[in-house]
Amino acid sequence: MSRINLEVAEKIFRIARKPNLPPRAMFILTQRCIRISLRHMEQIREERRVFRREAGKLKAYLPFTQSQIETLVSKSMTHREQDMQRIKQGLVGFGYHLIKDTDRVFETVGFEGICDLLSINPVHRRDALLNEEQSLAGLIYVARLENSASPKSEDWGSGGPLYEACFMAMVNWLKTAPEKELPDLFGPSSPFAGAKLVQVKPETLQ
Repeated sequence: MSRINLEVAEKIFRIARKPNLPPRAMFILTQRCIRISLRHMEQIREERRVFRREAGKLKAYLPFTQSQIETLVSKSMTHREQDMQRIKQGLVGFGYHLIKDTDRVFETVGFEGICDLLSINPVHRRDALLNEEQSLAGLIYVARLENSASPKSEDWGSGGPLYEACFMAMVNWLKTAPEKELPDLFGPSSPFAGAKLVQVKPETLQ
């Protein structure tokens, strides 16, 4: 993390630890921390891409560069891994915090106040009310309305900064939750309700 980002993050953390911090202020600090964390992740990814590009350049000189290519490819997957995991862990925590709305921001700040903080435009606010999205998780994660006037990628897991933190939290929950707590994807009202399951023998798979 660059020095200035680290200093900003530390300052935000000190402010967040103050007692009786209003939910609105806490939400703004959460937004700021998530954005800094995502920028830091992207910085690490870009550094990893440099290794992959260098490895690609060396392919023209195979087989003499095989060892160098393997080293660069390895670095592209493990470079600053501890930093990456630490950031991901923090974002997962923020995601759970937002999904559960542990600070009761929606209740305290209200629908219009949350929409202001999330930069949701009037048209999408009306749609959210019609669709009864009356929760923090509903606006951020379900409807993906954060910065609603900005173009959005349709890529899986892509969205605004707060959405990405919530998405990481959900992925982490799916990976770590006991099986009995996981949703039944084929049960009533589920995405695959009524789908017919076909038993396939392992040896028939190609």
